[in-house]
Amino acid sequence: MSSKYSFYQIFNSHIKREFLINFRSLIDVISIISFMILIITLFVLGIGPFQEKLGLVSNSIFWIGLILAIIPSLEKTLQRDYDNGWLDQTITSPISLEFILLSKSIAYWLIIIIPLLISLPFFIILLNISLKLIPWLFISILIGGLSISLVGIIGSALTLGAKRGNILLPILIIPFIIPILIFGVGVSETISVNESPIGNLFLLIGFTLIYLVISPFISAFLIRIAISR
Repeated sequence: MSSKYSFYQIFNSHIKREFLINFRSLIDVISIISFMILIITLFVLGIGPFQEKLGLVSNSIFWIGLILAIIPSLEKTLQRDYDNGWLDQTITSPISLEFILLSKSIAYWLIIIIPLLISLPFFIILLNISLKLIPWLFISILIGGLSISLVGIIGSALTLGAKRGNILLPILIIPFIIPILIFGVGVSETISVNESPIGNLFLLIGFTLIYLVISPFISAFLIRIAISR
């Protein structure tokens, strides 16, 4: 029981650390939401005053805006810790690096998802999203956001020390994010045509669970290679 409690304490302390670090540089979180608003606004202006067209593509626009806004910030999830030597210390610590990386992924997910959900009513009004889609959109964002965070930390670990990491990162992780985009959009689209969204939701959950298992191990392996260079 004490070991379980100690693991909980370690996990909790790392979550708090990530929150403190990210909220000291609150501009990063604000820039993600602002960039997403800009992307979605450009899509809406490009479609023009056609509510029917907007209703058909509103869910896709939301997910594309979310992914494009998050990707530029993913590189920083590990780069700062790599530059200041914190990752070197964690490798030699008795705490599993995989466990630490899992806590970082969840912390990043929470830091992004909380302001996103707060601003969700604005996006609903801007995109004219139907009220019946809102609960499913909320659930799919929670699950899909965690997947993006888990994939992102793999990409961040893969580009550690690279001079052009900000260019390489989107190329490396987008193939892994495409299933999240497809099934995230699919959850809401099936509701729009009066069909059950459960199939798409289960597939979205399935990919999230796969990434939840493999992401810490792959990221830890890549970090050890980057530090040993």
